Order: sequence, then structure tokens, then C-alpha cells
Amino acid sequence: MKRKLVKQGAATLMVSLPSKWIKENNLGKGDEVEVEEAGRELILSTKELAKGRQEVTIKISEENKQNIKNILTHLYRRGFDRIVLENIDVILLKEIRAITNNLLLGFELTQREGKKCIIENISEPLEQKYEIMLKKVFSIIQETQSIVLNDFQQGKFQNIEEIEEIRNQQDKFILFCRRLLIREKNNNLLEWELLTFLMHIEHSYYYMYSYALENKIKTDKEIIILLKELNNYFSLFYDAYYKKEIECVNKINKLKTKYQFGECFKALEKAKGKEIVIFSYIREIFRLIQIGTSPILAEILEKTNQSISV
Repeated sequence: MKRKLVKQGAATLMVSLPSKWIKENNLGKGDEVEVEEAGRELILSTKELAKGRQEVTIKISEENKQNIKNILTHLYRRGFDRIVLENIDVILLKEIRAITNNLLLGFELTQREGKKCIIENISEPLEQKYEIMLKKVFSIIQETQSIVLNDFQQGKFQNIEEIEEIRNQQDKFILFCRRLLIREKNNNLLEWELLTFLMHIEHSYYYMYSYALENKIKTDKEIIILLKELNNYFSLFYDAYYKKEIECVNKINKLKTKYQFGECFKALEKAKGKEIVIFSYIREIFRLIQIGTSPILAEILEKTNQSISV
């Protein structure tokens, strides 16, 4: 379906909406619609979506098929329950199925008719699931830390498949949490920011482990010491969020000088060869944990009505 753009005023372009779509959605003059960007796509929906199951139809083209992962995860986060994809081929269907299975928690590819397929929610998310999923996101990082520390101590990196699997699992949980934030929690920006930092922390561990495996990094005393300190540092982060203790946040920030600009710099200066990359990853994880306290601090201050000078 093609529509011509019509110039309206000096800098505005307008497009007409299909009459069938207008009738099906009971729209009239003065009604509002939502317009969302998804790569090169504009997704048009009605504001009444929140009252029932949300559905959207996307026509796949040569231009947007490369962005199919971004399109699907965006629509998932936005809270759509039924996603209709048109003009797909066998190769793209395989990719769509993999994305659905690996990232879209609670969704399945339920129908395939010719060049059209439908992905839909088969387990309606509940608000109370947010805390459960977030707890799993934290526990996944702690599980990763344990595996990483043990394998660096042994100098053997045989768990790359497990590390990759739990990283993918965390991505799935974080996407689900973001979906719930939009649907149930009015898109809490502080929680959204926290999830972003947690995702980056887990991904940094994954890339560090992958590099160690590919480059056969040997057991190094300084690496082991810093990995243990990272575990303790993240424990403070965990306590700061779940105990809502500003003292934990303050301690993390005070230790920034010791780790980011102290021990990590010293290790980088002494390191030779490919171990330098490992120390760089470690320093980055210290940094992510430290700056990740920002949304936690903001939540603590909001709940306690405290003020603080930074």
C-alpha cells in the first residue's frame, strides 16, 4: 500500500490514512494516534491499545529486513501482544523464529500463512513478575562472576557455551522487564536505566571471557585479585539496590579512585601482551558498576525525600 506525501505549510508533509483502518479502529476527526519509530519504519497505533490486546502489522521490505531483530525487540518492549509480519520468505522466517525463541519471553510464532506470519503473546505478563525477573538478572551476573573467576584461576576457559547461554537468558529477562515497565509501571526511567547498566555489565564479562579463550590467557595473580574485588564491588551494588542503603552507594563511589584510577591503572602499566586487554575489561566493569549507582541513588533519594549535593 503506497501513499503520496502532501505538503502542508512551509515544512510539514502529510499522508492520508487508509479508510478501512480508520473504520476498524473507530477513528474520527480529532482522535489521536501514536506514531513510533522502528528503524526505517513508522508504526501507527491507536491510544486505545492499552485497554486490550495490542496488535501491529509490519510489511517487510528489502530496506527493513536487515533490522528485523531491532524491529521485533522494539515492538516487544512497547507492549504489543500480536505482531503480524507480511512479505517474509523462508530464510527470514528462520531468523524470526530464532529471535522469538531466544529473546521474546512469553511469545511464540503461532501462525504461518504464505508470506505472512504471526508472533503473539501466549503468557500475559503480570506486574509482580517484574521483581522476580529483575532478581534473576542480578543472579545471572553473580553466576557469571563465579564461572569467570574459577576459569581464570584454572587458566582453562571451557564454559564459553554456558557463558553465552546465560548472557542470552539475561537479555531475554531484561527485554521482558522493559516490556513490563512500559505496560505496568508507566515506563519508569530509573529502572530502565538500571537495566541498561546490568546488561552492559553482563556483556562485558562475556566479551572478556571470549577474548581470554581465543587468546589462551594464562593464570595471572593480578587478574585473580581484581576479579575477586569485582565480585565484592558488585555485592555492594546489589545491597545498594535491594536494601536501599545510601551508605553502599557512597562506598562504591569512594572506591572509584582505588580501583578505576588506582589498582587497574597499575595493572595496565605493568601488564604485557594480551593481558592488557583483560585489565581493560576489568576496569570497564568497575566503571559500569560505579556509574550504575546513579539510578539507584535517585530512587533512594526519591523514596526517602533526601537531598544531596554532588
